[in-house]
This record gives sequence, structure tokens and C-alpha cells, in this order.
Amino acid sequence: MTRSGYRTCTRCSRRRAERFFRGARGRVCADCTKKGRSRAAHEARVQATYGLQAGEYDQLFELQDRRCAICGGTRRQRLSVDHDHKTGLVRGLLCRMCNGRLLTAARDRPETLRTAATYLEDPPAQRHLGPRYYRGDDTS
Repeated sequence: MTRSGYRTCTRCSRRRAERFFRGARGRVCADCTKKGRSRAAHEARVQATYGLQAGEYDQLFELQDRRCAICGGTRRQRLSVDHDHKTGLVRGLLCRMCNGRLLTAARDRPETLRTAATYLEDPPAQRHLGPRYYRGDDTS
């Protein structure tokens, strides 16, 4: 028994209220329509800006297990295409935090990131002074 006022989207196969479809004959729900337009626009921008061919962003995304190539995090937004600003060479897909802050702060210099990793693994204060703990509530 089917409920009136509902349709099945031909793209995602979800049963949705008619308000999610355009017009009386619409077969694709608004979410799928929006994703389709957004996806096409993204692919066109990636092609024009970074020279990736159709489907290469998705291939790279799958190759990276749908994760940021640096932190391994998954995000709700699309991952950013990271590239060398001098050569234009595409390096991979990164989350906004790694692409916009980590690499920017390091000025794309690998030695800066190696130094930062060494600093985190072997902090000079602990090496020379021994472990010291900050206690935010200590007023003495």
C-alpha cells in the first residue's frame, strides 16, 4: 500500500514527500539534484584550476581512503586540492585545517614540518629541565 504525497527518487531510491520534487513529474529529489549540480560545478572548477581531468579528483579521494592525506581525518566538506604554488603540481587532497593552516604556517617547507615533529616528540624544556606540568588553577 503506497501513501499518497510520496515518491521514490530515481537516483537515490529514497521514498520522499512530494515537496522534495520539482513539479508534478519530477523524478529526482531536490537533494540529489543539488548534489548533481554541485558535483558538476566542483569537477569543472577542479579541471579549470588544477588541471585534473574528469574523475581524477574522485580517484585521488578513493586512493586516500576518503581521508586527508596528512591528518587522516574525514570531513563533511570536500577535501581541498593541495598543490605547489610555484610549479602548480598537484600533491593530494587535504582537509581545510591541514591545507589552510598547517602547510601555510610551514610555508610549504618540509624542513619546518620535520622540525615541528621533532619538537613535539622531544620538547627541549623536558629534555633540559625535566617534566614540568602547568596547573592552570595554581595561584602560588
